Amino acid sequence: MVKKRWKVKIERPEEVYGDPSLYYTEEEIERYTRSGGMRRAQERIAHRILELLELKKGSRLLDLGCGVGFTTKVYQEEGYEAIGLDILPKMLEKAKEKGLKVREGDMRELSKLFEREEFDAVVSASALQWMKEREDLKKLASGIRYVLKRGGKLVIQFYPKSEEELWKVARIFKGQGFEGEIVIDNPDNPRKRRIYLSMKAK
Repeated sequence: MVKKRWKVKIERPEEVYGDPSLYYTEEEIERYTRSGGMRRAQERIAHRILELLELKKGSRLLDLGCGVGFTTKVYQEEGYEAIGLDILPKMLEKAKEKGLKVREGDMRELSKLFEREEFDAVVSASALQWMKEREDLKKLASGIRYVLKRGGKLVIQFYPKSEEELWKVARIFKGQGFEGEIVIDNPDNPRKRRIYLSMKAK
């Protein structure tokens, strides 16, 4: 764990724009899709998520905030039955071009989009930081608990603004029926720090 409390000083898109649909314009989505650096970074995160999941091949997996499908493609290629979810249609168009299974929807409304205990695992990469309100986070955690099988696993990688925000999110998930840990890779290097909630549905 990090020895001292930290807070990111630079402003990030989620703080400037508030809503991903305002930031991810058609031009930005095209730039994102063509970025080899972004693709490689997302692929590394996806492989790390799979390490933390320790999930058997063939398991049914929901990828929240899948965007253009960089992470969903990894899960599919690694032998999982992966379904991506995103709120931005233009992002999903790019994912569909890769032949991926994706669905349009708000991750705060999972119980309306999927069946109870439909998935063995729920994952997310670089998306949760867009959600700042406590009630939205509670809806998300409750929805994930709804669609996860008992004992199902959850790994969320995200970029909290501060250590305080990280622990707030972890407490909300624990309050909605999850147990587990916070995993921090490169904790003392702010540029390379990667934070994961690695949890299991009780």
